[in-house]
Formats: sequence, structure tokens, C-alpha cells
Amino acid sequence: MGRTVKRFQFQLEPVLDYKQRALEGLMVELNQAQSRVMSQEYKRDEAVERLAAYDAEFAEKRAEGFTNVEALEYQAGQQVLEQRIRREQKLLEQRQRELEQKRQQVVEARQETHAIEKLKELRRSEYDAAAAKEEEKALDDLTAARRSRAAG
Repeated sequence: MGRTVKRFQFQLEPVLDYKQRALEGLMVELNQAQSRVMSQEYKRDEAVERLAAYDAEFAEKRAEGFTNVEALEYQAGQQVLEQRIRREQKLLEQRQRELEQKRQQVVEARQETHAIEKLKELRRSEYDAAAAKEEEKALDDLTAARRSRAAG
């Protein structure tokens, strides 16, 4: 008996491959977004530290005594540093929003990919069950044919 065994084929395999590649791309983008957040946190922290050092330096000068011009210069410098901190903080918040959006995209892509993978597993188990049933029927037919030949 020359039976041909039909191989399992999942019709959504191209879609699954596409979704998996898209997920991998999103993971790269997520890592890049995380790096941008960390870099921006560093810039913000650096600006805060610079202001703290500037304040400490001014406190020393104030203890020694300073002129009104020096006080005005300090205030101007302090304002510049405070503006930088606000700018860096605003940029950090923007980067964090971008990171959160990217995380959400990754979660959605994972869910879509997982759903298709589960469907593939289901189709595979259905295929395996049908193949086992077909094989059992073929064996039963073979056994019946042998019995009928032996009897006849």
C-alpha cells in the first residue's frame, strides 16, 4: 500500500513569521528607548549636581562676603542652571512617555504573536489527532484484509 503522508502546514505561518520579526524589531526599539531614558536621566542628574555645586560655592563666598554685583551674577547663573534642569526634566518626561508607548507596542505585539502561536499549536494537535486516527483506520483495514485473505 503506497500511502503518501501529508505534512502539517499552518496557513498563517507567513503571518506568524511577520509578527515575530515585527516583535524583534520592537524589542530593539524598546532597548533604544530605554537607553535614551537612561541617558536623559544622567543629563538631568548632572544638571542637578551642577546646581548643587554652584549653590555650595556661593554659600562659601557668602560666608567670606561678596558684592552686590557678585550676588546678581550668582542669581543669573542659578537661573540658567535651573532652566537647564527644567529643560532636561521635560525632555526626560518626553523620553519616558516614548518608552511607555514602546512598551505598550511590545506587549500588544507579544499578545498577537502568542495568539497565533497558540492557534498553530491547536491546529498541530488537531492534525496529529487526525493523522493518528487515519493511521489507526489504515491498520484496521490492513488487519481486516489479512483476515479475509486468511479465511478465504
